[in-house]
Amino acid sequence: MSMDTFGQPGRVTDHGDGLWQIDLGFEEREGVIAAYLLGGDGDLALVETGPSTTLPHLLAGIRAAGFDPADVGQIVVSHIHLDHSGAAGVLLRDHMPRAVVRVHPVGAPHLIEPDKLIASATRLYTDRMDALWGEIAPVPADRVVALEDAMPFEVGGRPLTALFTPGHATHHITLWDPTRSAAFTGDVGGVRMQGTKFNLPPAPPPEVSPEAWAVSAERMLDLGAERLFLTHGGLHDDVREHLAQLVPNLAALKALAKERLLAGDDHDQLTAAIHHWVSAQVGPVEPGVLTNLEWASPSYLASFGLTRLLVKSGEVPDPKAAQG
Repeated sequence: MSMDTFGQPGRVTDHGDGLWQIDLGFEEREGVIAAYLLGGDGDLALVETGPSTTLPHLLAGIRAAGFDPADVGQIVVSHIHLDHSGAAGVLLRDHMPRAVVRVHPVGAPHLIEPDKLIASATRLYTDRMDALWGEIAPVPADRVVALEDAMPFEVGGRPLTALFTPGHATHHITLWDPTRSAAFTGDVGGVRMQGTKFNLPPAPPPEVSPEAWAVSAERMLDLGAERLFLTHGGLHDDVREHLAQLVPNLAALKALAKERLLAGDDHDQLTAAIHHWVSAQVGPVEPGVLTNLEWASPSYLASFGLTRLLVKSGEVPDPKAAQG
């Protein structure tokens, strides 16, 4: 494993064989969001865009890797949550004039007409929308390519495959690169900070599904990948141990949320309980590691997502109904 997986914001790490990792410096912190460059034979692709607020670091990273952002011909996003795809429209409009965006077919309409995506995110982030995510521009329809499950395509003369892997979101894909024996797992592969062993399955509203996530975890295991590249956490090569945590850790989070909600916790109390549990699982680390983990997978979003999941399944009463 590269010991330089995360450097200064915007700095690129060369993982060899035409693969580069860029730390996007989200909130001017190292290690929260990564994007990846894949290249060869004059072709260049970007996996994940991050939000528009991190564009200076992304563009600096592409240049530090020795490329012109205008030479990027393909962008692949694991799903349309703003920390993964928020900058796509601005990139195509202002910096990548020939690029197309590859995305799950359910996510494609929301890149083309992002109003519903913006409205949904605004309900969660309220007055912090602009500060966190910046401009969210539409992607022209003729520059969006809807992927198919197990659909092969090429980057730099190498075959890649998009695998539908729901659980975190219904429109999530994992990108499989058999030549490099590498999987780019977005959020469905979990969130794990460098130097730690704990793999956190991020569970924001509205689509988290433990059943679908279990199937996706098995599908990722079946790839036989030697390296996992997480959007939140970078490179990890203990593949089986890492992926084996997803189902039990999500089950533990769900059980915690059910216990606390049945005991009468409100949203803030449940958020605190989730944060305390995650901190205990991570164990003793430098304070900045937990801060980065919270930025990558906020406990308050898990509180919303798990509450919605448990209410929908009938395992807890709707707190809103109790208030009303």
